[in-house]
Amino acid sequence: MSLTRHLTDTSSPIRQFIHQSAPELALAGTRGSIGMLMGTRFGFDNLTALETQIPIPEAVKPAQRRIHAVTTGMALDYRIRMSLPGFEVSETTAQQGLDLLGRNTEVVHRGKHIHRMLEQALGFTYLTLKEKNPHPLSLARVSVVLAWCEAIYRAGPITALAGDLGRRIKRAKTPVDLMMGIEDDLVFDVAWMHQPLEPLVEEWNEAVANGATYTPNPQFVGSAVVGGADADWVIGELLVELKTREDITNPWLRDALFQLIGYTLLDLDDSLTIRHVGILLPRQPYLATWDLDDLFGRDAEGALPELRESLAALLIDMIPGDAGEDDIDEVLD
Repeated sequence: MSLTRHLTDTSSPIRQFIHQSAPELALAGTRGSIGMLMGTRFGFDNLTALETQIPIPEAVKPAQRRIHAVTTGMALDYRIRMSLPGFEVSETTAQQGLDLLGRNTEVVHRGKHIHRMLEQALGFTYLTLKEKNPHPLSLARVSVVLAWCEAIYRAGPITALAGDLGRRIKRAKTPVDLMMGIEDDLVFDVAWMHQPLEPLVEEWNEAVANGATYTPNPQFVGSAVVGGADADWVIGELLVELKTREDITNPWLRDALFQLIGYTLLDLDDSLTIRHVGILLPRQPYLATWDLDDLFGRDAEGALPELRESLAALLIDMIPGDAGEDDIDEVLD
């Protein structure tokens, strides 16, 4: 069970622990005067009032909106990382997805063809990134291919390729057919969302050039025990999650912040030195940030060691079999 599933399961001890770590946040935006007060304190009122400036294109049919949103979210994540230092396709989750399929192409119909098409499409990604000034739409297009490959890693080849994506790749005779067959709605949506974020990305690049640490797609010491947990990126002390949601609501904001708190606490050894968390909303567009001091309701420097020690003990109890405290380092590595 991943961290995301833990957080949606009200009986999960992981969810209960994370919610108890920030009791005032758990009340934010709930019914009643206290919920309203806490919602205002954490800035929910301002965020729910934001206008969606870049909506999902009207041409996207209602039945396709969810998959469109998922794909563009992953693609935009890649598009942003392309503009940040050290981006290498070979080090991405997308490459891991392609490799996963390549190890056993027989798990899906015409798996060898699908793998060959995606592998060659990723070759176009390498070539595009080597261009001196690649066109924004070209970068958006290859970002979609990366998103497809990541979906194979996240959901597994059978699930990811069971529907439209699998049929699309099977129909393609060449990687050019596959690349050029990507709907304009997908390509333009990624490009449109990225364009207003360029000043922010440039600000992050300057921060990194001046010595700030940058960790893309960070994983955490405690991730393995909860079935996997990886975030989008860390810039300096700021953990950022990209969310391409149109409708910003109080319950959604609470859930998103508890996800970020969960990531922060799973960094058991404090290797990422997270002290602030942020939600990047490209459709609004807006970057909302919070200090951990405010979310915990106390000094994070004192709270984090205590909370992480308690979480580590909880994770030890969750390790299957005879593994115990003596084995925790091996299991969590």
